[in-house]
Amino acid sequence: MAEFSDQGGAPGNAFRPYAEPVGRSAGMYADLNPLEGLRGSNGSESGNALQIAGLPMDVSSLTDIELDAEPLDTTQAATELVKFAGWRLLSTIGTNPFSVAQVLLQVQCLPMAVRAEAAEREKDKEEAEDAPDPDDPAYYEYLRARHSGRSTRVTRAAVDHSGYVVRDGAVGRPGYELEALPSEKLAVLRRLVRQPTEGMLSMFKGALTRWIHNMLDLLLQPTLEGVLNEALGLYEAAYVDSAPTALTLVASSVVVGWLLSPLEVVYTRLIVQSGSPLHRKYRGITHALRTIVHEEGGLRALYLSPYHLVPTLIKHALDPIFANLGALAIDRAGIDAYDRPALFAAAGLAWKSLAAIVMLPIDTVRARLHAQPRYVRRGKEEFREFRTCVPTTKVPYTGMANCMWRVIAEEGESLPRLRRRIQSGDGGGVGHYGLRGLYPGLTLHLMVNVFVFGLGFIGDDSF
Repeated sequence: MAEFSDQGGAPGNAFRPYAEPVGRSAGMYADLNPLEGLRGSNGSESGNALQIAGLPMDVSSLTDIELDAEPLDTTQAATELVKFAGWRLLSTIGTNPFSVAQVLLQVQCLPMAVRAEAAEREKDKEEAEDAPDPDDPAYYEYLRARHSGRSTRVTRAAVDHSGYVVRDGAVGRPGYELEALPSEKLAVLRRLVRQPTEGMLSMFKGALTRWIHNMLDLLLQPTLEGVLNEALGLYEAAYVDSAPTALTLVASSVVVGWLLSPLEVVYTRLIVQSGSPLHRKYRGITHALRTIVHEEGGLRALYLSPYHLVPTLIKHALDPIFANLGALAIDRAGIDAYDRPALFAAAGLAWKSLAAIVMLPIDTVRARLHAQPRYVRRGKEEFREFRTCVPTTKVPYTGMANCMWRVIAEEGESLPRLRRRIQSGDGGGVGHYGLRGLYPGLTLHLMVNVFVFGLGFIGDDSF
């Protein structure tokens, strides 16, 4: 039996001695990364932080980079950086309408009592519009009423739980507040554009804040991760292939996410606030930051308040795990990308779906807590009311657990199911718990994952 040579290091598989190790390497992204030119001219690792779109690189393979390659000069590197920032801004603006729709779906609060009243009114409206028999003399009066636009029934004015008069079968609300939003994002955007106080520009609320947050995260997180790896001497280990390097990845994400968390609060507030100039509270990023710091206890409360601190730490600890450690987890499960590519792709789909199921409730709770001002009044000081374009809770949440439980208890039942119960005579009632309120937009998210999975089957010949 022929013996395999051991040139170039120990192979990963005795039956495939010349197979190259699978994983991300610096060379893979050297040509794609527009920020690669910012690396030092001597091939140093000081610029390792700047990677395209936050993609991690295999720091163990830095020694494989050809150091004699001619680096970009400072002017060309700055130009590439500006181009990258510009393209990132365009992509942020393009995807911002869907982010706005997602935040509005997460923040809107429709308790069981409100939705039961809406379903009851819709049922009454349907019963009122039932046409009488053509042989009945009242049928001609019914036609005359419909032709003139008058109602066929005379009912007294109804009010909702807040005391607003109900008109045209819709829940009474202030003029700047949208009706109860449907679960489809495109329908949410249509409703937003048609609202007189919102309009087309409301689809781009917070886009600049989101772009600034993303750019700072792309620059700071890999930089801090590189510093931690350098301090702990972890560059000899494969990227996120061992516990220490995975811990530095998570630690850097948590620290940077915590430092940038005020921008996330501002982003949510700018989206949720009313677009009407008469009711708008925040005029922009800096004004929102100054106002929040002044009214809600300063930077200490913004960074250390459990209403913001706990959800932020949980989110930014789990995000890098689901974003970067999926391939490692699948590989540790014994699923090889070359031997069983179809099973490997299916495992990737399951990993992404698990990430959506785990992270969406956390994002929903964070959005609701971010949209809830917690004023710290000094004497008789009065603050401008924060008026939102969607209905929010009238009773403030006391924390992450309280918010999650109240959503389950108060908004757990879907509106179609509630309508079916009312039509069957069961009534609105309470005690119908569910997770529906924690997962706005989950169906679309899972459909996108399946669509990408299907494209992989079509475009890859290895399946």
